[in-house]
Parts: sequence; structure tokens; C-alpha cells
Amino acid sequence: MKGKLKSFMRKWWLMALVSTLALSLTSCAKRKNYNLSGYYGFTQCDGTNWSFDVYLFRSQAQNGLYELVVMPVQIDTPGDIASITIANQQQAYKQLVSQVVLNPEQEISAGTITYADLTNYPILAITAFDPTTSFISQNSAKSAFCEIPMPGDNVPTNQQQYYPN
Repeated sequence: MKGKLKSFMRKWWLMALVSTLALSLTSCAKRKNYNLSGYYGFTQCDGTNWSFDVYLFRSQAQNGLYELVVMPVQIDTPGDIASITIANQQQAYKQLVSQVVLNPEQEISAGTITYADLTNYPILAITAFDPTTSFISQNSAKSAFCEIPMPGDNVPTNQQQYYPN
């Protein structure tokens, strides 16, 4: 993890630690094993000119929704403009972000997707922005394709958490 994502994870763990300490000091908590792997998924998405870390977080506000976050790791030309699309092998697709400027370690919120989106469009495509052609017709030299991670993919399991009684 790099940059902002590393900072985000550090802040998240710090908040978890402070909450745990507060609950344990008030004797209102019990320790139990909880699988945090169900909260988010992670994968690396590498292309010929671009490389990304991809995170899928379960929505805390609404069951069945997921937040897709893309973190550029390596961009051959900072400032490249890309589109972010989810697709399947039957050439169906749903564009999430029409245009976004890519800079290394600058987090991109690609939007909220449903469980149906995850099952219908399992492929994440990050391609060079081209307003003259459709996603299916593109033949971009700059692109990255990968499978969208599901919650639990590539994350540690059975981490201890504190919960109020």
C-alpha cells in the first residue's frame, strides 16, 4: 500500500485501536473473533503502461452496495486521462467514470456498485479516455484489466475486534 491508501489504512487502524481501548476501559465490551475480510477486497490491476491497486469496500450505510476505489500505483505519463468501466465477457459493460486524470497515489472513487453489478460485470477495465469511440470498439495502448475483487479477496482473516454487550 502506498501514499494516501497507506495513510487511510493507518488512520482506520488507529480509530479501531482507540475505539477498542475506550470500550475495554468502560467494561462494556467483549472480545470475539470477527472476520474483517468480509469488509473489503483487494487486487492489483496491471497493464502495459499503468498499474493500479483496486479495493472494493462493503457499504456501511446500505446493505448490498459496494464502493470501488482505484489507486494508481504506476502511471507512465502522470496526467493521462482514463475511463473506468466494468464489463463481462459477453461484451456488456457499464461505465463508472467517463474521465479521470491519473496521477500516482491519487485515490479515485470509481463509484458505488451493487451485488448484481459484481456478478454481471466481474471485469474492471481502466482504459485511455477516447470520446470518439465506444468502450467495445476501443483499441487502447494504455489500459489495465483485472477481475474485480470480492470482499475477502487477498485480505487477512480472523482479526480480533471488540463489540459492546
